[in-house]
Order: sequence, then structure tokens, then C-alpha cells
Amino acid sequence: MNWLAKIIDRFALRPPAPEVVLHDPHAAEPHDLDDPFLDEKAQERMGAAISDAKRRK
Repeated sequence: MNWLAKIIDRFALRPPAPEVVLHDPHAAEPHDLDDPFLDEKAQERMGAAISDAKRRK
């Protein structure tokens, strides 16, 4: 009976599933690590480098 209580507790404590599930087929593909816009922080760094270069000219 103890195992039944554990199963019920496990399902009762789970957060509800999201209503919308987004599927990105490109997320499963390999990433180009040379891409300067790979993630948000990389985009910020690249933007800062471009703006700094423009200011120096």
C-alpha cells in the first residue's frame, strides 16, 4: 500500500503541463559554433563589438 501512496504523491505534486508546446525542428540539428549570433548573450557581445568599432572610426 505504501507504493501506491508514493505514486499518488508523485503525480499530485507535478506542476500542470503547459497548454502550448512549441516544437523547433532546428533545435535538434547541430549548431554552427562559429555563428556569432548563437545565443542571446553572444548577440549582445557582438552588438557591443560592432557599436564600439563604429564609434572608433
